[in-house]
Amino acid sequence: MTDNPLLLNGSEALVHQLPFLFDYHPENSVVLIGVTPAGELLGSVRTDLPADPALWPYVAEELITYQRADAARFKFPTHQIVAYICPDPDDPDNGPQSRLTHQPLADSIRDACRRQDLVLREALYVTRARYWSMLRPGPADGHALPEPPAGLDPAGLPRSSDVLKSLAPATGARAAAMTATLDAVLRTMHADILSGGHQSVVDDAIDLMTTTIAELVTGARQAEDTPDDLTARLLLALQYEDVRNIGLLHCEDHELTAANELWLALARHCPAAYAEQAAVPLALHAFTAWALGDEARSRLALQAADRCIPDQELTNFLIHELNSGASFTYLREHLRKHRVGRSSRTTG
Repeated sequence: MTDNPLLLNGSEALVHQLPFLFDYHPENSVVLIGVTPAGELLGSVRTDLPADPALWPYVAEELITYQRADAARFKFPTHQIVAYICPDPDDPDNGPQSRLTHQPLADSIRDACRRQDLVLREALYVTRARYWSMLRPGPADGHALPEPPAGLDPAGLPRSSDVLKSLAPATGARAAAMTATLDAVLRTMHADILSGGHQSVVDDAIDLMTTTIAELVTGARQAEDTPDDLTARLLLALQYEDVRNIGLLHCEDHELTAANELWLALARHCPAAYAEQAAVPLALHAFTAWALGDEARSRLALQAADRCIPDQELTNFLIHELNSGASFTYLREHLRKHRVGRSSRTTG
């Protein structure tokens, strides 16, 4: 998240700030920020926009509770809440009708604020082209998104819906072929487990993954050209915790780009029929994107991973690290100790 570039006073300033909260345009999202009475930013939280209206009161209460805890770290004596409701751009009712449809969500956020002795300063419904206040009367067709002030142009920031679509499990003919390959490799792995046990499968997978990343580093292989059988073996083997953890260890500067490309290729080639298998490579892609300085990409990859398997351990760990402002450099030092220890055991 960028430093606060302007005081958040007035609807236009609030709209300007939205893409810079996470360094991407949040869509299909509910976002809450805390602000001081003077308009200074005190933390932000985001979650997917629930499709089921029955969940809106619960989500509103949970978000307010979480945002209040997040704002407490600033040690400011009092603060107010600003809410953003950002619809799915593919929603056919995106616009005035959808704004009315989601008014009860804004009402739930206002009611949750009152129960927790907080003031809801503003609630904005924001599309790609227009915005509306959900607390104050205004024109039915809303307001055009204002021109950004100098030095605060959000045009270069990605849109979350576009990135998440690119990270979603594959469909179509290509995915059908990959599904058949995964079915065949899964049968082979079961046979290998029966004959040699799980550890033999884990050891083979670690060797395969290490060799693949080494080939990517030297340019002997391109991630997008990874054969289907190799992709399938890695997708399935990464479900083992030991294999996943070795994937994390490939975090040195000279191998980060190669590892990042491999995890992305695995996730993008994973078919919808095996969607859960995409969660680990997506989380690893998020880890390496963070290491490479692309925090926005990292957060979106973690969203995609959570959609494949909610509350996965690795995903939750990385979300916590990002939200707490942890240093990748510090985490890498910790991982290096594990890598040295594993190498010592291997070489005797």
